[in-house]
Amino acid sequence: MKRWWMFALALVLALGGLGLAQRYPVRPVTLIVPWSAGGSTDLTARALAPILEKQLGAPFQVVNRTGGGGAVGHGAIAQGRPDGYTIGIITLEVILPPWVAQTKIDAEQFTPISLLVLNPVAIVVRKDAPWRNAQELIADIKQNPGKYKASGTAKWGSYDFARLGFLKAIGAKENALPWVPSQGAAAALQELIAGGVNVAFVSIGEASALVKSGEARFLAFMTDKRFPSFPEVPTLKEVGVDWTFASFLMAAAPKYTLPSVVDILDKAFAKAVQDPEFVRFMNNANLVINHLDRKASLAFLQERTRAMQQIVQELELKF
Repeated sequence: MKRWWMFALALVLALGGLGLAQRYPVRPVTLIVPWSAGGSTDLTARALAPILEKQLGAPFQVVNRTGGGGAVGHGAIAQGRPDGYTIGIITLEVILPPWVAQTKIDAEQFTPISLLVLNPVAIVVRKDAPWRNAQELIADIKQNPGKYKASGTAKWGSYDFARLGFLKAIGAKENALPWVPSQGAAAALQELIAGGVNVAFVSIGEASALVKSGEARFLAFMTDKRFPSFPEVPTLKEVGVDWTFASFLMAAAPKYTLPSVVDILDKAFAKAVQDPEFVRFMNNANLVINHLDRKASLAFLQERTRAMQQIVQELELKF
């Protein structure tokens, strides 16, 4: 019944859609972030909001809707009215089979607007951690399975997938480095510094401030090549671990949102990611801009969905 109501509403909007699109937006737009303040999703949204407001002439209000391992915020985006006034930033979770199975939220419930960011994952430890490099961490995990704990996001979330792939690649079982769920990278890093966990799997950008301040250290990156801002940090492949992983940030609207409105948003985000102020902010935050338009973003989601399903099979995950 709800899907039918959404379709009917979209049809009504479409009948008068040209006039609506010409006037859009005429009131504030809510930009939902499914994760806590301080993480890459939140930082990206708050950097984009004033630029979008300047371009389109209406306020873009960033709202953090956390809880349920991202399910609350993603659900709020998917269930919003398809009129362009409720949009948000979706993350890799919406195509991770275990997360989708638990939350009943998947990529089909959204209209992609614009891929914004690719977030390569880092292995992060406190400044006083006993491991000088990734090799020592790997050896310790194998010798003392279950002794240390890791975090980064919710169970079955993107950074948990990064951990699972890492453990399989080093020949260790899932329980060799137990996962402590959190409401996002910012919360996980706070727990790391407080000593509640020993290792964090988060994006390079999310941990870069702590690393630069000397409170944390990078041991390795899950990238194909070294990251320009931290050239001294090796990739996992360089230390003999064949595993790469990156999450993503994508602007999206509810399913059935009027195509002409999505087109306006698509063009606005395309300009916003090229704004010098935004580019400077993202570079300073070590967040990797990777823009795709709405059609390419849809293809990206479909390709990554297939890739994640294959990873689930390779990791032999039971959920």
